[in-house]
Amino acid sequence: MTAGPILTSADLNRAMLARQHLLAPTSLGIVAAIEAIGGLQAQEPASPYVALWSRLANFEAAELDRAFVDQSVVKATLMRVTLHAVSATDYGQLLPAVRPMHHALRRRGAAAVDDAIVARLGRSALAHAAEPRSNPALRAHVEAEAGRLGVDLDEVWWWVRLRHDFIHVPTTRPWSFSRRPILTAASAWLDAAVFADEPEAIEHLVRRYLGAFGPATLADAAGWSGLSATALRPGLAAIEGAGEVWHGRDEAGRLLVDLAQAPRPGGDVEAPPRLLPMWDSILLAHRDRTRLMDDATRSFVIGRNGDTLPAFLVDGRVAGLWWAVGDDGGGRCRIELEPFGRLAPGAMPELAREAERLAAFLEPLDPNVYRRYRRSRARRRPGA
Repeated sequence: MTAGPILTSADLNRAMLARQHLLAPTSLGIVAAIEAIGGLQAQEPASPYVALWSRLANFEAAELDRAFVDQSVVKATLMRVTLHAVSATDYGQLLPAVRPMHHALRRRGAAAVDDAIVARLGRSALAHAAEPRSNPALRAHVEAEAGRLGVDLDEVWWWVRLRHDFIHVPTTRPWSFSRRPILTAASAWLDAAVFADEPEAIEHLVRRYLGAFGPATLADAAGWSGLSATALRPGLAAIEGAGEVWHGRDEAGRLLVDLAQAPRPGGDVEAPPRLLPMWDSILLAHRDRTRLMDDATRSFVIGRNGDTLPAFLVDGRVAGLWWAVGDDGGGRCRIELEPFGRLAPGAMPELAREAERLAAFLEPLDPNVYRRYRRSRARRRPGA
């Protein structure tokens, strides 16, 4: 293996933004776009919508609503044990890769509970979830059996849900999902789903990651997926065996890998201002995030509890936060921009136009989106 070229932080930044369609919006359809960008973080119901608005030309929220309803896109717990929106096809390819990690996780109270009991409770929950159920209804169904088995459901319910395959059912507007999820068994929702075997799934996960976020280190891919580098290495080896891997290094000398045919446009390519949702995937896709922000900025945008705030990019880098503010009647929306420092000359007019465009998108849907997180404004800003 040759050493390969050395890529600067700007080179890595532009390569990722190109794959994420943040240099120029794409005309890809919803499903193809979600696959190309590696899925969408979905802890906040609004975030997949804002993420697609920032990347797709002429995106309308109703398009994603329909994709959730027709089951071509699903919301479920996947990478890093967090909620993601992915295509139904990718769900069948990605879940087998991360399932062993889901099964291995235990909370303290569940450590003493026998696996067979958890499996029995899970089968009961899945059978009841052949029809969509609220979390309290699902839990109530399982509680009696847990009592007969002498198990405290408070200690194991999280693990029961994690170890068994549930999908979130779209039930509301806007954003398709509320904070009180309705769950159903994946086998009931996706009756024609095809699930990969684990080696194939690992290879698919590595391909999806590199295609969406490369070039990157194997440690970056591990951080994004929640799997270990050791678990991912066979997937990378399979892609290398097909002659489809590019190798290079970053300025610190770390080995980078990428899909050979993926775009790497160079660090001098113009990057227009972009507004990103909470938990946007690019803010979480690498262990080393200096391609997007320095450590001071990172500590402000990503809280100790993991909350990842709505940020904006200028020249491809995180330059501040944005907040949607509705009027007293709740009907109108404006976007308040909070730069971390002085912006480059000429950046503000283009950024303001992008903010106006986002306000127009949010106004008929939720002009106060992310309102509960505005308390984060009180946190100390970088450089303050």
